[in-house]
Amino acid sequence: MTLLKFSAAALALLPVPAFAEDDIVVTASGFEQPRSETGQAISVVDAERLAELQSVSISDALRTLPGIAVAARGPVGSQSSVFIRGGNSSQTLVLIDGVRINDPSSPNAAFDFGALLTGNIGRVEVLRGPNSIIWGSQAIGGVINVQSLTPTEDLAARAGLEYGYADSVRASANLSGTSGIVEGSFGGAFYRTDGISALAGGSEDDGFENWSANGRLKVNLAENVALDFRGYYNRGTIEYDSPFGAGANALPVSRNRQFVGYVGALFDLADGRLRNRLSYARTDITRIGTDPVVFSFNNFDVKGTIDRFEYHGSFDIADAATLVFGAEHERTFARTSFEGAPADRARNQVTSGFGQVILRPIKGLTLTGGVRHDDYSDYGGQTTLGGNIAYTPNDGNTVVRATYGEGFRAPTLSEGQPPFGNPNLKPETARNFDIGVEHRFLDGKAQVYATYFNRKSTDLIAFSFTTFQSENIDRVNSEGVELGFALQPTDRLSVQTNYTLTNAINRSVGANFGNRLALRPQHAGSLTVDWQTPWRLKLGATLLLSGDSFDNAANTVRLDGYALTHLRAAFPVTDRFELYGRVENVFDTDYVQVAGYNSYRRNAHVGVRATF
Repeated sequence: MTLLKFSAAALALLPVPAFAEDDIVVTASGFEQPRSETGQAISVVDAERLAELQSVSISDALRTLPGIAVAARGPVGSQSSVFIRGGNSSQTLVLIDGVRINDPSSPNAAFDFGALLTGNIGRVEVLRGPNSIIWGSQAIGGVINVQSLTPTEDLAARAGLEYGYADSVRASANLSGTSGIVEGSFGGAFYRTDGISALAGGSEDDGFENWSANGRLKVNLAENVALDFRGYYNRGTIEYDSPFGAGANALPVSRNRQFVGYVGALFDLADGRLRNRLSYARTDITRIGTDPVVFSFNNFDVKGTIDRFEYHGSFDIADAATLVFGAEHERTFARTSFEGAPADRARNQVTSGFGQVILRPIKGLTLTGGVRHDDYSDYGGQTTLGGNIAYTPNDGNTVVRATYGEGFRAPTLSEGQPPFGNPNLKPETARNFDIGVEHRFLDGKAQVYATYFNRKSTDLIAFSFTTFQSENIDRVNSEGVELGFALQPTDRLSVQTNYTLTNAINRSVGANFGNRLALRPQHAGSLTVDWQTPWRLKLGATLLLSGDSFDNAANTVRLDGYALTHLRAAFPVTDRFELYGRVENVFDTDYVQVAGYNSYRRNAHVGVRATF
């Protein structure tokens, strides 16, 4: 089915980023800039929206955005993959407070969203499409930047407690404020659930427990000098079912720990026209698996670390021109051990430099272009180009965007280094083009959005059963349309809907040529409606639509499409306390995200939120 053949029913679900004014984003250039000045497609989900949706996990909120598909292997906490515009999950770069969190010890360094919950998260930016100029490797499909709550000017506290289906408990608390030259925000969150059986047909539940902590501290030493400290910690224990060994009633357990630490110095020069940031960031990930089954692949001890040193600068040459530039050095290490065998260790390093020019030749027109070069210790260099255009001819009511972007993913340590890797691997590369328009009307109360995207990916890394190692043998073409509509006819009522058509097609030579990529539905959409009644009661509904997809590369295992309806309500008892509740999968739909794995049927939750 080509782009010209999608149905009238699909057109009925027009598409958009979140309904908001001109957001300030950082994902496009690494520095703050208005979203209207970038030609790249970016959606923003803030803390208010996360609370409104009552989302437990970040992936729950991502499902409501255009261009994104999510596949979870079981209950909350289970392995969850995110696909942007049909790209592989390994081609999505994930950041927490601006620090890379992709796991260097996993085979393809894909990020598992299962343990990333919404407790004390203040904002999520999603950039759809390549942005390797700024972020380097893995930013082929897009970039997801998750930010914890930032410090407030006045002392403020917030807390929440929730209970629901499967004996689930969710709690969070955060304290923030400013005192003199110091700004801080610190919090913690807890979640546990008995869960459901991960594999279909199981009789025992697979539970999940998760602890997280967040902290941000900024010390303003002078008007133009500041120190910036950030930290995020996540520790989870997930019971799951293995498709091997005892199957649906297996008892393997995975204990995962993620730590992100960041320290930076911010200083402005030349009357504030030259903004500088020096930083060091540390990512530390540990996964330990235990399984009573002897000689099980579920018995493992894995560790991955990333040490990253950065200098980023932004210089306003004139009102109409800004230069963004930087240099980076990153060291990556991984250690893996299975069933008590001697550990395999691997490491590499990369030194990078980039430059990007942002021009504003006339009012409303922004031109951006840049180049990046990465020099890897184990396979050599990679040069990346990209540029985009944003044009607002009528004071921001209409924005026309166009982007050409290149992206790459360097071979991971396990893909490219002995004993199992192939040292002759080249990086995966992609070339992306997209063009879109966004328009506001009815005095800003309505917004429509449409984007066409086309990405060609080459030299994709896959395991070869001929050489029994990874090879650059795959090619993929992905094209589609993202459509959206948002309407806020009154201060009490808002409606948002989006639809995405994605054709992600395998172009590799072989038996699977022309097949669709696994777990990526051709059609997907969402509809959210929120209404604050005259009696202070807030009511909301979410409809998630997913078309048919396939679970394997041969396209012989079909997954039927589904529609899920969630209802939610919230009532502010006082100005400081709010009661809320939701019913998910109201119509008790039996659906499958990954073949052989269970998904939640109808379930309900209630909670209370407080602010001080």
